[in-house]
Amino acid sequence: MKEKKTKVIQIILASACSIFATFAYIPKGTSIAEIISAGVIFLVIIYFAIRALKYFKII
Repeated sequence: MKEKKTKVIQIILASACSIFATFAYIPKGTSIAEIISAGVIFLVIIYFAIRALKYFKII
């Protein structure tokens, strides 16, 4: 039970650090629409990269 609690705390801290770093690196003057579209495009690229790796049986 203690090991599970430790993993949850690690996930929460890693998420908090990554969210803070993301906001720290966003340039001033960037609109919310640009941020959302960049996030969506990033996820689409990751999706197709994983699909390609699975297609070629690399992963």
